[in-house]
Amino acid sequence: MFDHITVLKNEMVQSLNLPVDGIAIDCTAGGGGHTAALLDALGPGGKVFAFDRDPMAFQFLSERFAKDLATKRLVLCPNPFSEIQEVAEKYEIAGKIDGICADIGVSSPQLDLGERGFSFNKDGPLDMRMDTSSGDNAAHVINEYNEQELADIIYKFGEEPKSRFVARAIVQERSKEPITNTLRLAEIVANAIHYKTKSKKHPATKTFQALRIYVNQELEELETLCRDGFDILKPGGRIGIITFHSLEDKFVKQYFNTLGKGKKIPAHLSRAPLTEDQVAAYKDVKGKIVKPFPLIPSEEEQSENPRSRSAKLRTIEKL
Repeated sequence: MFDHITVLKNEMVQSLNLPVDGIAIDCTAGGGGHTAALLDALGPGGKVFAFDRDPMAFQFLSERFAKDLATKRLVLCPNPFSEIQEVAEKYEIAGKIDGICADIGVSSPQLDLGERGFSFNKDGPLDMRMDTSSGDNAAHVINEYNEQELADIIYKFGEEPKSRFVARAIVQERSKEPITNTLRLAEIVANAIHYKTKSKKHPATKTFQALRIYVNQELEELETLCRDGFDILKPGGRIGIITFHSLEDKFVKQYFNTLGKGKKIPAHLSRAPLTEDQVAAYKDVKGKIVKPFPLIPSEEEQSENPRSRSAKLRTIEKL
């Protein structure tokens, strides 16, 4: 069972403002919450393309949406969402898409199953790959990368200020015995860093986040999604992205601002008497930000699903 509580489900569908009988893409189908909501919003004449590279999620989706797959209202794609443009071209829907949604983060089943290696609270092999059939796992990174490389990864992708202490401890401990399971790594990290004030967060939170992002190339995937996803929308189509930590939210915010506000006019040109058409041509504004601030879960949703607390939804419309 792929038991996952969908975050900001109604807010996502409302922000996309989908037309009946339209076309939509769910880039992170997971347990199918957003996928089902998109199908409902589009009606019987609509079509949804749902992406998920996690084999466990893909199997669950195949069973849950068997009827929609049979009627071809739904197409399942076992691709990373960075391949959204290739899939759109394959199915000849590029430029025809009304809405795209993405929920960037780890699903509850991935966190709750120790064998997936995402959790620092449950023991399991140090894996962390979304697609367990390809790429190097977290154990490879932990045991093969040098101290400087580890420190850089933990600082850049986890925003851990004590990344060098963590990296040094990892290198020291792996010299005694390879680090291959999650609880041992979590213990090493917890012993390596000490903060003056207590936090509700586990000391290994940022290190595990960094490894997950690095192993799955999540920021590269997100950048490609923002670029290619926006390009394949039809005029008036929207893309909504839910993020769970500041690194990803900052990137989405900046990328959407570039599309929605355009390039900044250099000082030497801004002093010249430019017409509105000249300003518009130089700025090259391509989108309209739906709301100037992110949508966040209600207090009720946060109470029912504590993992939703850090979620932020940003949406932009293609002009």
